[in-house]
Amino acid sequence: MLRTALLACTVAALACAAGPAAAAPPKAAPPKGAPAKGGQAKAAPKGPGRATVRNDAGFARAVRALRARGGTIVLLPGHYERLVVGPRGSAPLRIVGTRGARIQTLLLDGTRNVTVGHVAIRPYRANAVVEIRESRNIALHHLHVSAFKTRWSASVLVASGVGVTIRSSRFTHCGDRAREFTNCVSLWRWANRVTIAGNRFHDCFGCDFVHGRFGAHLTIRNNTFDRALPCRMGEHRCGHNDLVQLFSGRHLLVEGNRFGVYRQGGAQLYLTNDVDYATIVNNLFRGTDPKVPGYRARMGIVLGANESKRLPHYAKIVNNTILTGHRRIDGYAGSLRMSSRYGAVKRWKRPIVANNVIALLEQPARVCNASQRFVANVVLVGRSCKPWDHVGPVGLEASGRPRPGSPLVGAANRHYAPKRDQVGRARAGRPSIGALEPR
Repeated sequence: MLRTALLACTVAALACAAGPAAAAPPKAAPPKGAPAKGGQAKAAPKGPGRATVRNDAGFARAVRALRARGGTIVLLPGHYERLVVGPRGSAPLRIVGTRGARIQTLLLDGTRNVTVGHVAIRPYRANAVVEIRESRNIALHHLHVSAFKTRWSASVLVASGVGVTIRSSRFTHCGDRAREFTNCVSLWRWANRVTIAGNRFHDCFGCDFVHGRFGAHLTIRNNTFDRALPCRMGEHRCGHNDLVQLFSGRHLLVEGNRFGVYRQGGAQLYLTNDVDYATIVNNLFRGTDPKVPGYRARMGIVLGANESKRLPHYAKIVNNTILTGHRRIDGYAGSLRMSSRYGAVKRWKRPIVANNVIALLEQPARVCNASQRFVANVVLVGRSCKPWDHVGPVGLEASGRPRPGSPLVGAANRHYAPKRDQVGRARAGRPSIGALEPR
């Protein structure tokens, strides 16, 4: 009995000396993918993530981490030199700046479902640009794009892609001292379904606010365009100041915008070559600006250039108030002008001009002969296409809205009139001529 007790004690001592692992045989690890204790597998994180970054390297890591999950990347204050978002999953990715965050270059290349907002686009050591290539469903909002007091430029380039929106942003001084041609927003012919809405463009020296070519379906809605002015760096650099100039594309809608003055350009809105199916509706064109005293903008709308091999087809200019108009250097005096080469275009492809207030038209043949139809337009100074058209004052408020009793009220052609005016007021009953209904 003593021998049994001593043997038990010895075995116990050896087990204690070997440690807890020797006291009991180890459990085999579960195979990969098997449920953990309790029947629940430890899953990878799901749902959108969030990352806060302070430099380019941190941004690159966050993009990789959120490539499949999506989520939000917050940019802390500071300068970001080059940020890139490439191919990724379909989950939405938001890039949000904080006060003091500035980006020099942001490239969205072959990506999708990305939103960028509340950040400044400004040069540091080179031109600043947001560039969109081969991407889908991109939204830029609440950007401040400016190269003020630098020798560089700042811009947005939509080179190619589908479903791009630029909204609620401010573009100013996009390249006052830059040596190359500068545009606040540039479009290339592979850009499709682009919307530019609710932005403020102002004070750009030697630039166009919106310029280029597009593929199909461009909407320019509810923007303000004020003061594209000449620079002092030579004719090659500074010879263009159009507010919007487009050379190619199908299905353009220019709606509800306010156009201000330009200098040394062709027009506030210049469309030429094969910009087909353009609708220009409910816009207000102003020819003067208190910040540019003593100057009158010469031309509101130009369709087609005489040197162009191709002219815009199927355009509609409807219910605009065009208060711009001053004699050009070549002697032409009119608020709008169409190429004389429209005489060689089949009539049903020529522009329709209806329900517009036209401030100046001294040489109506350049519009009348080029139009498919010229219906229910009013000319303030000059001559109209038809002897019974109204010519003379029409009682406009300073805002461009007709006063009660104005000959514009209830005088529009109902077939061409849109359902609402520039500010969303319903055109009930008989619609009025111009961009605004009376109060």
